[in-house]
Amino acid sequence: MAYTTTEKILGVIKDYQQKLYSDSIGKTLIPLDQKLFVLMLSAVASCRKWPTFSEPMEFDGFYYCKSIEEREKTVQWLNDTYGIQDWVSLESACRAQFNINDEYKHFWAEWHNMSDFDENKHEPSELFKLKRCNAYAKRFSGIVGESGFYAWDCNERIGLCRCALACNVINEDEFWYAVIPYAKKAAAFFNNWTEYGMSYLCGFLYHTYQHFNCNEEISPQFKVGFGITQFLFDNHWGDKAWFEFSNEYAIQKNEMKNLLIWDGPDLCIATNRITVDRFPVGYMYREVPDTNFNDSGWRFYQGNEDEEYAYDLSNSGLHSLNDICNYDPAVLPYLSLPVGTGLIRTANNAFEIIERP
Repeated sequence: MAYTTTEKILGVIKDYQQKLYSDSIGKTLIPLDQKLFVLMLSAVASCRKWPTFSEPMEFDGFYYCKSIEEREKTVQWLNDTYGIQDWVSLESACRAQFNINDEYKHFWAEWHNMSDFDENKHEPSELFKLKRCNAYAKRFSGIVGESGFYAWDCNERIGLCRCALACNVINEDEFWYAVIPYAKKAAAFFNNWTEYGMSYLCGFLYHTYQHFNCNEEISPQFKVGFGITQFLFDNHWGDKAWFEFSNEYAIQKNEMKNLLIWDGPDLCIATNRITVDRFPVGYMYREVPDTNFNDSGWRFYQGNEDEEYAYDLSNSGLHSLNDICNYDPAVLPYLSLPVGTGLIRTANNAFEIIERP
């Protein structure tokens, strides 16, 4: 089949989307555990021939470099290509390199008259490309809706994290710290693998369109991407159930131990990364207490929450300082520091003051 125009490509995607929904009617789906769900979100990356790997990644397990030479080449490639040397630089690279859904969200806001887009902030050549990308992305909106191209970002980010794990740039704990936020967002954005797969495929096309300087002659690339998507639905995604993350606190009230002796207001705010996902505190800051409740002023974050996550009030909760000490006892020695103090976790599991009053 020739995929020579965007309209033909759109027709192929819509037909395939309808086929997947029809095939799923009455089908008994296999449940996934959290680990396998996360790995399956990066299934396209698993199909890829990574530049330094001797063989593809596994779909349902971690890949580790087969030799010292392979590991050293992979470490060098990550550094040369993305500037990655550790978990922090990996996080930065994921957000900087794989963010086409952020563009889609801006376009979506404009399409629905919710944008404050200012043409005067862009150079003429940049504005010309931006407008063409806007028009191209809109053609996929009927397929992906408000969820946009997030599946493409998610696959690429988790795939890059798997590569960093393969050569020991990060360890397994750091891998899960990095990828669970991406997986939780995917679980919230989509309802099934069909939605996720269509988002990936449309995101792949949009990324390719950008990469080829807004040239719509991308038929060969679409053929490859569509073939991989079909393979995944036929062999991995098609018979799997979607995963739902729990929103319950990881430690119940009756399990809390009395770890803190405290005199004064003892409430604080912590994100669900800590209290639900059970990640350690990566950043803590004491701001001027809110007089509307018994506030200590302390705010606790895993450290990789983006603005969208942080501004969503449903992603944070009000807790006692003793509760947070149960989740992460490492914060206990620093709680008496004054308002205006900010601390970040260091490699030796202690905290370093980075902001002073």
